Amino acid sequence: MSEITKLYSIEELLSKDKYVIPIYQRDFAWRNREITQLIQDIVDYLKKDKNPIKDKPNYYIGTLIVYERKNGEAIVFETIDGQQRLTTLSILLSLIKNEYRELDLTWYKEMNLQFDSRKLSTQTLQYMFNGDSLDEKECNVAIRQGYKDAKKALKTILQGFNLSIEDFYNYLIKKVSILRVLVPEDTDLNHYFEIMNSRGEQLEKHEILKAKCLEILDEEDRYAFSLIWEACSNMEKYVQYGFNVTQRDIVFGNDYSSGTKWNKLISYEDIYSKLGITTIEETHSIEVSEKINSTIEELLEPASKLYTEQSTQKDDTSERFNSVTNFSNFLLHILRIQVNQAVTILDEEKLDDKVKDVPLDDKRLIELFEPILKNPKNNKESVKNFVKNYGYNLLKGKFLFDKYIIKREFAKGTDSWSLKQLKWYEQNKNASYINTFGSGDNNEDENREILMLLSMFHVSNPTLVYKHWLNAALKYVFENENITAKKYKEYLEDLAKTFLYDRFIAKEAKEYFEIVFMNDGLCQNTKNEIDPEKLNQGTSVENFIFNYLDYLLWQNYRSGKECFKIESEKPFEDVRIKDFKYTSRSSVEHYYPQNPIEGNPKIEDRWLNHFGNLCLISNSKNSRLSNYMPIAKKDHYHKSATLDSIKQRIMMEYNDWDTLGDNCKNEVEEHGNRMIQILID
Repeated sequence: MSEITKLYSIEELLSKDKYVIPIYQRDFAWRNREITQLIQDIVDYLKKDKNPIKDKPNYYIGTLIVYERKNGEAIVFETIDGQQRLTTLSILLSLIKNEYRELDLTWYKEMNLQFDSRKLSTQTLQYMFNGDSLDEKECNVAIRQGYKDAKKALKTILQGFNLSIEDFYNYLIKKVSILRVLVPEDTDLNHYFEIMNSRGEQLEKHEILKAKCLEILDEEDRYAFSLIWEACSNMEKYVQYGFNVTQRDIVFGNDYSSGTKWNKLISYEDIYSKLGITTIEETHSIEVSEKINSTIEELLEPASKLYTEQSTQKDDTSERFNSVTNFSNFLLHILRIQVNQAVTILDEEKLDDKVKDVPLDDKRLIELFEPILKNPKNNKESVKNFVKNYGYNLLKGKFLFDKYIIKREFAKGTDSWSLKQLKWYEQNKNASYINTFGSGDNNEDENREILMLLSMFHVSNPTLVYKHWLNAALKYVFENENITAKKYKEYLEDLAKTFLYDRFIAKEAKEYFEIVFMNDGLCQNTKNEIDPEKLNQGTSVENFIFNYLDYLLWQNYRSGKECFKIESEKPFEDVRIKDFKYTSRSSVEHYYPQNPIEGNPKIEDRWLNHFGNLCLISNSKNSRLSNYMPIAKKDHYHKSATLDSIKQRIMMEYNDWDTLGDNCKNEVEEHGNRMIQILID
């Protein structure tokens, strides 16, 4: 029998043993977000120090729980928990073997993962291992898309961090480790699987961080800090609902949205005195001295239980809204803004550059606060003031986040992006959600434009970590007291252009920290410092570029610009463009297909991967239609009620894309050049 528990490197794990995913497990379900996150996590640990690979610390990616299944003389390990990671690692290794042939993968001799009773999934993994073209085979859609997502994510992340594939590969197989746990032979696997999927949650990092912060504060400030923390911690809920009615009026003013009293607060001390003392007396009618003597354990109790008993307002926020980030990552956004403010509580000389450029990755949440909370150079009073100021900034940041950052709203049986604020009506004693930028002076249109820009950024980077656009937007609303729709929209448009010019098509890409905090989101590169050829890279072209182009095309269409007219055709009209909304599109499609069906000829790589032949659509549509010729795709999309891609809609106005020859190539080039011109101008 194999060892019950053993820590394996990826090379050791997958070099000889065979694994099977049993039928009671779901099929492969990871999408672009999870796959990108895994690759990003590995790179983060690879980059943690400058030592050679052999001296770098290991990165532990979790536990693989298996059962030793005997099949005659052979042994195969039935995977009970960890199958999504295991499948993704198999996809990643096949990808590296196929795309980076200079690397030595002779140890990886066979695909040693298969699925019980899912023949297509097993076949897809085998095609992948063999290096077969997945577009020419009948495949499991999720696994095929996983390969494409991993290919794009790996290339993008390596380029973004200036890493070689050799370093990534060597770290992956030697230093990434996983704990394999073998369950006993007499285990009831179905019962064990149920237990594994219903086990309790561990204490989260943000809860540990809260306790560390409370230990630093004086007793009279702990309740206010704890109240603020808990009110902000539910990212699906507007922060006003984290307080009772009296507290809301103290913090947000009597309409909950204007922040009039907020802006009149002289310092963060006012928040602590008003919430920490006055509110405790009003809420619980007991002596302040009794509350001050409470323990840290009591302070860790949810504030909703301790403080909001007197709230009389019905709150459906948690069921109605979904946030674009989680609380742990939001804490890092606030930390990054605070330590880079013009005036900080801690002496700036004591905050080195590594602290100022806070990585937006919640895996390192505790680690990133440690230099501030425990730095021996900082006296206790300055650290205490930093924590109090952080609590104030957290409250302010959550209020601004709720008001100026999009959410996914579920209402009346539908869901869509929304940009709304909470408003209290004193006359009716009722609160409602209204557009952040309301009617009058074209603000209704500008609310939609800002919503489009924010959703464009989000769908381009759907992972929870490294949301630099969110950090930039929060920085802007933090630093500007009078936020108008016009100025906010202009800032976001400038930021989008800067991401394009200074990052995605720059000859030398600038770091996001430099873009956001040193250059205030303003473009620095000129046309001489960009490389338009980065747009002619097939499926490697960044999703952001397609999303940004669709925003520009959407605006051009609304203003009636000529870019929507095809020569010798009538003016372009399609009401679906005005109603265009961003969805989770992550699949770059070749409009003239890479592997055409029914014996149609292939197109040269130069034209296949030209920007003119590319658009961004959903995974499901690309999986169904990827090999179809343009005329068949056109017929399908014309019948659709909505558009996946405005760029693709314009491509459908051309008539000769199906006919391989000079006319087809001319149309690819003409359309591509027109789209590139719109981006660059």
